Amino acid sequence: MELRTTLICLCLAVGFYRSDTNLTSDLVLVPYDFLFDAAVEAYYKGDWLAVILNMEKAIRNKATVRDVKVQCRLQCANQSVFGEPLVGLELPIPGAGSVEDLSFFQKILKRADCVNSCETEKLGSLTLHQVSEEVELEFGKRTPYNYLQVAYFKVISCSDYTHSV
Repeated sequence: MELRTTLICLCLAVGFYRSDTNLTSDLVLVPYDFLFDAAVEAYYKGDWLAVILNMEKAIRNKATVRDVKVQCRLQCANQSVFGEPLVGLELPIPGAGSVEDLSFFQKILKRADCVNSCETEKLGSLTLHQVSEEVELEFGKRTPYNYLQVAYFKVISCSDYTHSV
């Protein structure tokens, strides 16, 4: 019964610290590499609850960043379809090549600007969520789940040990 109570409290604590995936608030999304590093540091200190809270939030924030980027790219792709002619490019510019080439590259630049603006609006500064290759590799290898497995095991085994004494 005590183990069950501990697990329920742990689940409630993890739910309390969930990231805001709606991103409609004025809160800045904490970069997931920062949370990952904090969780690894807590792991080596044996602070199992901090490992769980930080690693779970890092996983959620990584997914949130990915979802926002996908939404922004889809939204901007729908706004700048390549089949439509752009206004203002009816006359060729001397020495500039064909009008079709200019129109194509203008649409590329408009789409890139749209994506950058959308991501900045929803995530904050673009440099805030740039993650090192090392952290990306760790997430690609699913290392955060290894840390979580050990931390959950330690929390449960510590709970069993303290209640049996």
